[in-house]
Amino acid sequence: MLTRRTSLRSAVAILGVGAAIALCSPSTPAFAANEGDHWIYTPNCAADQEVQLQFVNGAWHDEQELNPTVTDNGQCEFVLTDNGAPLWHSNGGGSGWWYDGPGHKICAIIYEPADTRGALGICN
Repeated sequence: MLTRRTSLRSAVAILGVGAAIALCSPSTPAFAANEGDHWIYTPNCAADQEVQLQFVNGAWHDEQELNPTVTDNGQCEFVLTDNGAPLWHSNGGGSGWWYDGPGHKICAIIYEPADTRGALGICN
């Protein structure tokens, strides 16, 4: 027979797993996402990945952009993907804003081809 303590621990664990699943689901409302600046670094490259809540197509959704700040004279590659497919890339120019609402999962990546190093930003 389960004790009261064991029952409470089980209930807390189940609630924790449920909360994690809810936060990771595609139906997560925009206000629960990663708004703000997220800095991505490699030894020779850096960029500011910015996510903002904006009113788009009659509703509030995230948009994001990637702004390179250290480019190693154009030797760094800056990439945005959407659901794993290439969306945008540059060796130094900013991406502009990309819609990141329902059905989209945009990730930012910095890659140094000469050093075969990379860094992943957030996926939102």
